[in-house]
Amino acid sequence: MMLGAAGALLCMALGTALGAGLKERRCAWLRLLENEMELLTRMRLLILEERLGLPALLRTCASDGGEGVFSHRLEKAAEILEKHPLLGLRDAYQQATSALPLSAEKSEEKAVMDALFAQLGTGTASMREQAAASAIRRLRPLAEKAREQVEKGGKLLMQLGLLLGLMLGIALW
Repeated sequence: MMLGAAGALLCMALGTALGAGLKERRCAWLRLLENEMELLTRMRLLILEERLGLPALLRTCASDGGEGVFSHRLEKAAEILEKHPLLGLRDAYQQATSALPLSAEKSEEKAVMDALFAQLGTGTASMREQAAASAIRRLRPLAEKAREQVEKGGKLLMQLGLLLGLMLGIALW
């Protein structure tokens, strides 16, 4: 009988862990979007104020971005662009994306970022700033959607995981 109780508790714990894992995936998506928007805001300001070259711009944004996963991708794109200057920013970013895939990244923001880096590689500083501003505007609704999903669905996922574990534990008792 004690083995049955321990099994039930283990099932409850596993179900709760499953719910927590699903909730964390949603939180990771939100953190990624917030990090991208923060770095793009910095990039936009740097484009307007300092007129840095593209590799220096990416490195400065990446170093200011802390430990966010997107900053590592910017750093990698800068590294690739410095090694292969004829490659172009779009291709350097695509290589960085391939080298550093982000599990939380969804197709919507990937498309926004791909379009941004295609535009950042050409045009005047004003055009680059407008491209960054446009990307921020396009990411904002995605971040709001992610925040809403975390707020509404996070607690529900934890509760469903606990319930699933409880039901499984009772069934196996």
